[in-house]
Amino acid sequence: MGTTYYTLAVFDEPWEEVLENLPREFRYTRELAYQREEREEHLKFIFDMRGFRLVAVGELHYELKTTEGDSLDWLEVETYSKDDITLLQIGVSTGRWMFVLSSELMKFLGKLMRAGAVLICGYTDDHDLRDAGFEEDNQFLLYEWLVKTVKLGKLEVLPSGLTVVKKELLDLEDGLYELLERPGREEGEYVLIKSLDSYKLLVSIRESDLTDEECYRDLLEDKAWFSLKLVGLPFKRIGRRIEDKFLLKRAEGIFKAQTGASSDCYGRL
Repeated sequence: MGTTYYTLAVFDEPWEEVLENLPREFRYTRELAYQREEREEHLKFIFDMRGFRLVAVGELHYELKTTEGDSLDWLEVETYSKDDITLLQIGVSTGRWMFVLSSELMKFLGKLMRAGAVLICGYTDDHDLRDAGFEEDNQFLLYEWLVKTVKLGKLEVLPSGLTVVKKELLDLEDGLYELLERPGREEGEYVLIKSLDSYKLLVSIRESDLTDEECYRDLLEDKAWFSLKLVGLPFKRIGRRIEDKFLLKRAEGIFKAQTGASSDCYGRL
C-alpha cells in the first residue's frame, strides 16, 4: 500500500450544514449508507474513535494541476462529527499529490475556506503520531486535538507545516516567529504568518532554508512546496516573534515564489 495524503478541514457547525454548503464549492458525490456503516465498523475495530461518528463518505471532484503537466481530480472524503464540530478528511492516494502546484493548492484551500472551514491542516497515513507527541498512533487523537483547539478558540501549536485558521483562533500579527523544538530535535525552525482576508496562513520554514543559499534558491524554484508542507506534521509550539529583517525578507521571498503573492492564488476568498 502506498501513502495517502490527507487534508483535514474543521468546521464549527453541524455536519448536515457542512455537507449542504460543500456542493457550492465542489462537485461532491455522497456514497450509500451501507458503505459508511462498513467503513465505520472497520475503524472501530482498529481504533478508539474518541467519540467521533463517521456520518458520511463520498468523493470530491476538483482538478489540481501538477508540475508534471498533468492533474488529479478525484479525492476521497470522510465526514466525522463530534460535539457539533465537523471534520472533513480529504484523502488522495497517489504520489502525484507531492507535485500539486502551490498556487493550485491555495485555490483548493480557498474553496474550503469559503465553505466555512475554521481550521485546515494535513498529515499522511504513514506518520507515526507518537512522533508528534501523542500517546499512541491513532488518527482520532489528532482529530480530538483539532476539535479541542476549535472549541477553545486558540491555536498555540502548529499542527502541520502549512496550516490555515480563522483569525479569531490566532492572536498574532503577521510576521516570522520561532517554533519551539521538542526534545531530540536540533535544527531551528520558524513559522511565517500571513493574513488572507479573515484567515491566517501559517507555513513552517527550516532555519537552513533561510540561511543556506542553495536551500533558499531551491525553494524559490520549487513550485510545489506547499503540497509537501501541508502534510508535514511538526506539532511545535509557536514562540516569540523574530525581528531579524534578513530572515523575514527571505521567508517572504519563499512565500511569494510559491503563491505569486496575488489574491488570485487564493481563489478570491
